[in-house]
Amino acid sequence: MVYIRVQTSVAVQQLANGLHDAGRDRPWVVVSSPFGTTLPEIGIDQLAGQIGDVARVFLIETGELTRQLGDLLPAQFQVYGSAGRSFPVGDAFADLARSRLRFTHGDPQHATDQLVTDALAHAHQAGLFALAPASVITVDGTVKGFMLGGSRALVELDGGGMATVWQELTYPPVPLDWTLQTGQRIQGALDAPTHRLNVEIKPPSVTTIAKRYPHGSITLALVQKVSAQRAVLALHPHLALTITRADISANPLDKVDALLSEGDVVAARVIHLPSGALHLCLSDVDDDETVLPSLCAVRNGPPWLQENRPLLPQVEEDAGAAAVVELDSQPALVGASASARRAAEVARIGISGGSGVSGAAGVFDAAGVSGVTVLITAGPTSDRLHPRPSPGPGRVHALRPVTTGATPFRVTPTPIPAPHSALQSTQLSLAEAKSRIMRLENQLSEAGATDSDLAKLREQARSAQLQLRDALVELATLRHTVAELRDDQRAQRRMLRESRRTVPTHSTVSEYESRRAAWEEPSGWVRHEILLAWVDRVPESDREEWKLPHSYVLGERFTESLAGLDDGQLAKAFKASVDVLTGRVKTLKGRHLHALRQGAGPADPHLLRWDGARCMRVSIEQNTPAARRMHFWQLPDGGIELGRIVTHDDMEA
Repeated sequence: MVYIRVQTSVAVQQLANGLHDAGRDRPWVVVSSPFGTTLPEIGIDQLAGQIGDVARVFLIETGELTRQLGDLLPAQFQVYGSAGRSFPVGDAFADLARSRLRFTHGDPQHATDQLVTDALAHAHQAGLFALAPASVITVDGTVKGFMLGGSRALVELDGGGMATVWQELTYPPVPLDWTLQTGQRIQGALDAPTHRLNVEIKPPSVTTIAKRYPHGSITLALVQKVSAQRAVLALHPHLALTITRADISANPLDKVDALLSEGDVVAARVIHLPSGALHLCLSDVDDDETVLPSLCAVRNGPPWLQENRPLLPQVEEDAGAAAVVELDSQPALVGASASARRAAEVARIGISGGSGVSGAAGVFDAAGVSGVTVLITAGPTSDRLHPRPSPGPGRVHALRPVTTGATPFRVTPTPIPAPHSALQSTQLSLAEAKSRIMRLENQLSEAGATDSDLAKLREQARSAQLQLRDALVELATLRHTVAELRDDQRAQRRMLRESRRTVPTHSTVSEYESRRAAWEEPSGWVRHEILLAWVDRVPESDREEWKLPHSYVLGERFTESLAGLDDGQLAKAFKASVDVLTGRVKTLKGRHLHALRQGAGPADPHLLRWDGARCMRVSIEQNTPAARRMHFWQLPDGGIELGRIVTHDDMEA
């Protein structure tokens, strides 16, 4: 397999255009080389060989080209500094967590493996493995064991040879040892060139599940999503059912997300509806009822769910330390030697490893290199995580012509950041820091720095290390406090659930209905609720930017369109109203702001009213039957008139 080198500004533009293209048929992986070289640390050949059949791989040099690419991509989606990123199909920039930047930081193989995993998961989500190439054959084998932290299963094939089952290609994020077990006989589709074995089977039909679980029987289900009023439960990794609060608790004051958490494995009663569909109910399940085994996700495999075995989220903390050396726009060099210029060019270093908090920052203006800023920060730890350098190669500018004479050595220490910033900062290894600082000393020595200058540099480094050690203790205390607060919060939730179960149902009144009754004029109640929603939705620090206008128009049908909505839907409707009235809706992709058209075609003209107002539409709900939308009018003078709340299929203004 081959990869594509991005070597010109035109190629950068083409790469950016492709990443923005929601119609891409496969993920694109962008790898950057270290600053000052075109050779990547990440195994680009291995990467292309393992994922080149389902992804396109690009190599770009860190420097001016990565700066240009960063300018063409949304914030935080840059690729630079010997790192790589896989961009999924569809809207590649919808969720930063889906497209993580993988740095090497002394372990290029780990970064390569991470990118392979990311790209294969994105390819699997795009359905690329459902299109079997000619190299795929059906084979049988035996599961021999697991490796790489359980993310790979090793299979001995009957015809000789070995194959691997990848977690990313088998029902992610379900762990492999939930669906496979050592010694299991297995059949799957083998991609001969890569030795990847796909063992996914077609999800069972509703009829099959109905036969397996009679009406009223109990089995296990995995909680995939929760909100205040709904939850999504899976009987099979590819078969999920949506339930509401009433299916979990008879108390209307209960909230689903207070009773269930994503990843919980719960006992659920299977209900056969008259229509032939299936439904799940949790509210009447007794502890002593028989629980039927869950389905097998893989042929001959174990039941994929077990009681008291939740699916814990894979939290990947932001870790890593950065020692960022920034060259000012035109740093001066002492002496005319080539080694001095090389020292300035390689002065951009990163300090990684260990654990700590934001420890120290200093500015070193050494004889020979002026304006070299060394920023040392630290943060949460993780065994396999590495530093995240500040975005930076684009800030490195051309060197100033060589001058004569020495620049006095100045040390300007920067105060340690407040402890609360530690959880968002990067990680620092004191031993690695000392090694890197010694290397910097050698570089400064070549640049003409005196012994006195180097002694001051060492003293500044020692001071920074002591500050970091003190901050480590403070971070440990902070983490312990956070853990205690989380335990207290869980205990309070349990107490709240117990107290809610004792509340008589006849005493419960809708929160919105009780407030509506206090208003004689319905429009006054609506404006009051919008004001409350604005106070709740917009932080005090942002209210100057997202002001609620003093005057806006409520359309004739807006208030009546709120009738019939439950409290959850009303809350969403008022939040959407706040986003529209403040203008914040333009920054929220989830609202899907767009103009209504006079017809169903994409080329039909926008729907305009007699006074020139344009009808706009935004989303209130997502992924739910008859999802609500809001129509409003953008008035010619820039004002807003709230139109009405409608269902998904209602396109009338």
